[in-house]
Amino acid sequence: MAEIAVSVACEVAKCLLAPVSRHCGYVIFSDRCVRQLNVEVKKLGDTRDEVQHSIDDAHNNMEPIKAKVETWVKEVETVADKAHEVLDYDGRAKKTCFYGWLPNPKARYCLGNEASKMIKDIKDLIEQGQFESVYDEISPPGRVGGALNVNSSAVDGGDFITDSRTSIFQGIMKALDDEKLKVIGVHGPGGVGKTTLLEEVKKKLMKENRSFDMIINVEVSQTPDLNNIQGQIADALSLNLKKKQSQQGRRDLLFQRLQSDPNEKVLIILDDLWTELDLKSVGIPSVDESRGCKLLVASRFKDVSEQKMHADKTFRLEGLNNDEAFRLFEKIVGDNLKDEELKPIAAQVVEKLAGLPLLIISIASTLKYSRVSAWKDALIKIEDSNIETIVKLSYDHLKSEDAKSLFLLCGLIGGTIQVELLLGLGMGLGLFEVFNNTVEDSRNRLNTMLDSLHFVCLLQDDGDDMETVTIHDLYSEVVVSAPFRSQNSLMTNNYYVSWPKEKLEKCWAICLVNDYGDSLAEKMRCAFPDLKIFMLSQIGSFEAPIHRHDVRDC
Repeated sequence: MAEIAVSVACEVAKCLLAPVSRHCGYVIFSDRCVRQLNVEVKKLGDTRDEVQHSIDDAHNNMEPIKAKVETWVKEVETVADKAHEVLDYDGRAKKTCFYGWLPNPKARYCLGNEASKMIKDIKDLIEQGQFESVYDEISPPGRVGGALNVNSSAVDGGDFITDSRTSIFQGIMKALDDEKLKVIGVHGPGGVGKTTLLEEVKKKLMKENRSFDMIINVEVSQTPDLNNIQGQIADALSLNLKKKQSQQGRRDLLFQRLQSDPNEKVLIILDDLWTELDLKSVGIPSVDESRGCKLLVASRFKDVSEQKMHADKTFRLEGLNNDEAFRLFEKIVGDNLKDEELKPIAAQVVEKLAGLPLLIISIASTLKYSRVSAWKDALIKIEDSNIETIVKLSYDHLKSEDAKSLFLLCGLIGGTIQVELLLGLGMGLGLFEVFNNTVEDSRNRLNTMLDSLHFVCLLQDDGDDMETVTIHDLYSEVVVSAPFRSQNSLMTNNYYVSWPKEKLEKCWAICLVNDYGDSLAEKMRCAFPDLKIFMLSQIGSFEAPIHRHDVRDC
């Protein structure tokens, strides 16, 4: 019996001794706990700095930070603040008893207890802060499924898919669902709305999550740049091509990526094709190799779709009928058409716009806030559906001569243009001389002028892109095909490179792409007394022989 009592007493003593020893340790070893806390706080600070550096890099690359990382950073701030409070308390505790000559047991106990808890919390945070990555991997822009938030009207084509175009829209959707069809073509005149139709098809596919895992949109243009085309595809795939220095290397990497998953269905939309695009050079699988890869191509020319791109099925997009064209015009002009005097004029104006949405939107935007006299004047100027006079009507509406010159400059270059390029060229032409106290003043003036061009729809809407502007190729053709102001205002680019010498010499602006050898040397023998701009560029997608000439030839 006595042995049992002793055994029980020993166990009770052990149970009591551990917490007593621990609590006594808080008093005796408080200084050691504080020193260790200091060490752990420094480690935590180093870990936090490493994580913050990764977060900053992610922010610079527009990567979304993981929620658990943001939570960790907040917890670190909270724990670090508490730790510094404990360390501050250490200084006060040493001065609480006999001016620091004798330790204060209660203060030492509290200090040791809090320091021990903080050490444990900090060690846990340091361990939790070993993140493999601080950001969530962004789904490639071309990935289908929840990436595009559009309303129901946009999914159904909105105002663009009119009654006359419903069958074409539905036909394209049906063709895309057909496994046997690998290449689908859309053709129609410039300004008829091919690009908008492709955008609506993409919206429908993205919203409904059907048929394709990836949708890649590529603008080709009249002078294709292979590097740019490859870059557009890589961006949609979130594929890094920077390590590949050659076009062949980029081509092979794109091909491997597009063929990497036999079950992945990919739609590549090739917009604004003027001639055959060598798919192999780009890195796009051919029809025989395509597996789950399908093409949707748009061109002005039927033979490009059918004969050069070998489309299995093609659709021709016509202009809007009169009723549809008037409804589009009426929507833009708005309440101004309630004026009974304007309605018959508007109907006649619309009738002369050939059902082309591009021109309808431009003229409607131009006349929206104009007087009746301006409407009547527009009706006289727009004769026989002459596109040049229609474009010139919006051009003449510009109040600033500098804005007109800027439009001509955009038409000369064509396509998508860097705003900084326009700034440099505009400064060289003296477009901002009244406002050029600083480069910033010139940039502000340029933006104002670009806004005026957007207002009358002479430039296309690029969304939130503030670094580039886009002019429709129809407008570029008009700009370089006819003198807008006088014979001394002639401009030429690759659309019109075969003018006679007498006409060519009157040009004040020339833009040539991939013009080589004897052809270039012949042009350079002209006098060009009025020339203000000469732009010569080589697109890397074409390999042409380099002809060397004596400097005197140019």
